[in-house]
Amino acid sequence: MTYNGKELAALVKLGLAMAQADGHVDQIEQVAIASELRDFGINESNASAIIATAAVMDAAEAIATLAVMSTEQKKYATGYLAAIMASDGEIADSEVNMWQLICTLASFPTMNVHEALKFWTSH
Repeated sequence: MTYNGKELAALVKLGLAMAQADGHVDQIEQVAIASELRDFGINESNASAIIATAAVMDAAEAIATLAVMSTEQKKYATGYLAAIMASDGEIADSEVNMWQLICTLASFPTMNVHEALKFWTSH
């Protein structure tokens, strides 16, 4: 799967929103967000730039950026956000609600958490 810098920043922005949905961001959630950048081959310098872009990006821009991606990119993003949600071993209702809202607003394919995680881990 490939994403450009703006798409990665949007994923990070919404990944942080997922992590914060239950009222706190656990270390494991931060690791889940950062490890995805590393898995995409992003070095520390580029990761800093992507995180800085995500910090100033508003949620509407992040949603709009993801909404125009390909179906395959959206499926992967759905799984990535689900992985952040599940990374701390608990899935709060607020996280599910945030995940569903992002998926709806960004016109992601309809998937349940299990389907999204399965797609994400296999790609």
